[in-house]
Amino acid sequence: MIKNKTGFNDYDVIIVGAGHAGCEAALSSSSLGAKTLIITINLDSIALMPCNSAIGGPGRGHLVREIDALGGTIAKNADKNYIHSRIMNISKGPALRTLRVIVDKKRYLLNMKYVLENNDNLDIRQGLVKEIVKKDNVYEVKTSDGNKYRCKSIVISAGTFLRAKIFWGSYEISAGRQGEINSVKLAKSLENMGYRFGRLRTETPPRVDARTIDFNSLITQPYDEPAEMFSYDSKYVPVKQMNNYITYVEKDCIDFISKNIKKSPVYGNKLESKNPGYCPSIEDKVKKFYNKARHPVFLQPEGKDTNEIYLHGLFTTFSEDIQQGIISRIKGLENAVITRPGYGVEYDYLLPYQIKKNLESKTDKGLFFAGQVNGTTGYEEAAAQGIIAGFNAALKSSGKKPITLEREDGYMGILIDDITQKSVTEPYRILTSRNEYRLFHRHDNADFRMIKFLKQTDQLQKAYFISKKYEKINQAFKNIKNSDIYRRKNIIEDIKQNRADKNIIYGIKKDFLLDDRELEGLIINIKYEIYFEREIEIIEKNRSLLKMNIPDDINYFKIRNISAEGREALTKKMPGMVSQAAKLEGVRPTDIIVLMKYIKDVSRET
Repeated sequence: MIKNKTGFNDYDVIIVGAGHAGCEAALSSSSLGAKTLIITINLDSIALMPCNSAIGGPGRGHLVREIDALGGTIAKNADKNYIHSRIMNISKGPALRTLRVIVDKKRYLLNMKYVLENNDNLDIRQGLVKEIVKKDNVYEVKTSDGNKYRCKSIVISAGTFLRAKIFWGSYEISAGRQGEINSVKLAKSLENMGYRFGRLRTETPPRVDARTIDFNSLITQPYDEPAEMFSYDSKYVPVKQMNNYITYVEKDCIDFISKNIKKSPVYGNKLESKNPGYCPSIEDKVKKFYNKARHPVFLQPEGKDTNEIYLHGLFTTFSEDIQQGIISRIKGLENAVITRPGYGVEYDYLLPYQIKKNLESKTDKGLFFAGQVNGTTGYEEAAAQGIIAGFNAALKSSGKKPITLEREDGYMGILIDDITQKSVTEPYRILTSRNEYRLFHRHDNADFRMIKFLKQTDQLQKAYFISKKYEKINQAFKNIKNSDIYRRKNIIEDIKQNRADKNIIYGIKKDFLLDDRELEGLIINIKYEIYFEREIEIIEKNRSLLKMNIPDDINYFKIRNISAEGREALTKKMPGMVSQAAKLEGVRPTDIIVLMKYIKDVSRET
């Protein structure tokens, strides 16, 4: 840290906040040679997982793989600290297949802190940023304890802390998370710079003592053995895993929630923010989905060194006594004791139309925003924005061109395009249904899709080895197709129909010197070759169809297979062109495909 005569400590890049966005931003910035500082309210909360301890799943697992391919840390940290690992959507094909793990919360946090602390090009300071001032393309950053810093680029990754409050029942306190102060002056400082904010809300579930649970009454959700690693660089190391369990909120409990629903602050008209559409509270589920006979609850361990169990699916803002009443009416939890109640958090978020696709402000060069402050939810969405913002902040500080991911590049491109091009009125979550390129944006080929960005960030050796990997896979496929032996034995057709003998598959692996992941890529290429070709045709065709006009008298309720969220948005806005419809929040790529087909069919009939 270099302190100049004016009392400022000078850096190339400063990161505000050390959540999952801040950690990836700091590490990616420092990896490009930028002298980087990360300032966080509490050094003991670096990479804290205040809600779920899961990483991955549909869409989010794809993000983790892309972050890892770019050199990020979330995947490696998950591999070091997983306690439950499971491949999801195996039967649904490679486009939706992905990994989801439960990690040990405390060990994950401590491991990330260790990585940050032992980075030679990165400083870490505890402090509350209260003011940012721009002077002659340099940013001055001041903290509440009187420290002053200067930098060429800055990344705001303040999470849920801007003017935040937490609440359950009638209890309410100013806080960014339980036990941590919020940030008020930073929000005001950014407003003074001209930035506009909205309000969002999310909830957490209660935790209970494992010793008070009747596990024999629950459904066991087993783990995979051996576990698949998230990172391309991780070697499998067996660990003792822990089961998850499933139970249900059923009639007696639903009736109890319905009877008390007006006592929830969510329905007390006290809040400025909209109910979250994804991960809704249990009171929201009961009210909105009143025809459902039951709602699942997933019991997840918090770590190896604690008895606390996380009740995924019981997000709530009820008072603790009502939370206890809910839990006591759930099978297996009749005698469960709450160790900490669930609560809601309401906070300011930047209206993300104010940032570009490289996550830089449209008005202030060198100022970037990443993570939940942009209206997203989830550790993975935050980390994805963090690594891009960190790279671009460092590139900006040295006068180099930014990297920008487009929709066709991957889930990160989908995420950033969605939040910057569409409005965000509820916490944004990445979903596979948002992705019109699912067959190309697979879990297995994230490294291939990131090659051009590795080159832009000077990770040339890594880009070289990945290119060689896919040359090897493609050459093997070409050799199999051209081989008389394989043609006579009809091997390609057998692989496509899932009837290839294991010895044949082993022979292919041995003949072409493939490792397990290379073999997986080859098998996918063989099985889905015709679908890849069709997908390319559909994508090219749909690009021209986006220019289609939408009939003025269209009735979206007559169009089958459009999502309820998409139908609501289209009916409300009534766009005139398909390209305009595609930009609406809530409208999915699959909705657009259905809409285009409907318009074409109607035009044929008339």
